Amino acid sequence: MAISFAFGDNGLINRAQEAGGRYANDTKYTEGSITNVESYINEILIGVGGGGNPPSQEQTATTVEEAKANGLKYSETTQITDASEDTMWVPGGFGIASDSATDIDDGVVITDGTNEFVWIPVSDTDLAEMYSTTTPETATDTTLTQSSLGEAVTTTKIYSNLRIDERSQQFDDYTAGAPGSSALFREPDILVEDASTTGINLLKSELGYEGDNATVLKNFAQDMVDEYLDVFESIKEYDGFYIGRYELTGTKENPTVQRHQPVLTAAATSANTWYGLKAACSRVVTGEDKYAQSHMIYGNQWDEVMDWLVDTQGKTDYEVYEDSGTWGNYNVTSLEELQNAGHSDTWSANNIYDLARKLLGLDTKSRFSWSVLATVRFIQQRFTKALHRTRKTRVSIPPDQLCI
Repeated sequence: MAISFAFGDNGLINRAQEAGGRYANDTKYTEGSITNVESYINEILIGVGGGGNPPSQEQTATTVEEAKANGLKYSETTQITDASEDTMWVPGGFGIASDSATDIDDGVVITDGTNEFVWIPVSDTDLAEMYSTTTPETATDTTLTQSSLGEAVTTTKIYSNLRIDERSQQFDDYTAGAPGSSALFREPDILVEDASTTGINLLKSELGYEGDNATVLKNFAQDMVDEYLDVFESIKEYDGFYIGRYELTGTKENPTVQRHQPVLTAAATSANTWYGLKAACSRVVTGEDKYAQSHMIYGNQWDEVMDWLVDTQGKTDYEVYEDSGTWGNYNVTSLEELQNAGHSDTWSANNIYDLARKLLGLDTKSRFSWSVLATVRFIQQRFTKALHRTRKTRVSIPPDQLCI
């Protein structure tokens, strides 16, 4: 799962539900700030009752080390520096975790008191590697795949440069390309499964779409394109995004990113594979009480995380792209049972846990997510053994939406 920062003076993102059965987590950026209700209530209780806990203090630290030491949350999205004097952004409603690293290259962890995310820096060079363009406002339209349902055309001005490892290219169908192409891996785009009877039913039951089949598919396609652009703009604006420190946990209705909790899977929670997990990812962090929005991680974000692990020497190229068997979420005896999130410190890299796990199969072709792994790493997928630059279902949040 990933988190994105919300644009505006305070970096607040507010996801609003549009009329007509549009996707419930469709987002739009709004300006303004969020009242700290908890602090306000504490102040009232103290003023009236004369006792209780003191009101929450405002976080004013300008460095990761200071913020980690005092444990306070930022009331607005704030830029701070790490031990190497590199900068990063923390969304309002989050603070630095007590066990966080103080250098970005080692994994700076933020928390809202329940969920935890790790900052992934993205340079201008990285951004150009992740996307088809870094100036979508001047790009030409690319048409998404159309089904036989007769839905209206959907276009995007930007899409992922998905990186297929050369070891995977030995398979003829392991290709990445633009939406609407015949490539196996592409995002954002519509899949054959989306237009099937099962797919339409899941779009309605899990993501809240309404109307005839063509309308449902068109609205879903447009929402994907809109969210994808929001995430890009957030990463570009804030030079990075957040990825869930652990796999998606909790329940479909109340998802979390917490250690030592059972991993949320489609089979175990009736989350109904990719569609239900996508909906769950968007519920972890919302603009209602924080200056961030969670979403299922995109494939190019996953690629960037993998490259970052190697670049920072968190893991070797071999451990990431050849054999992740020594640091994945595996059952050590049968290699079949999925362990609770964050089960072992040896299964972490730069403060991110369980990025590798037993390969259970891809859920869909162009969406790099596992049916058993939801991203709240602000959106991502998982692999096991060879990761092959593919993705998982973590949650991520862009800074502005702040991608976590």
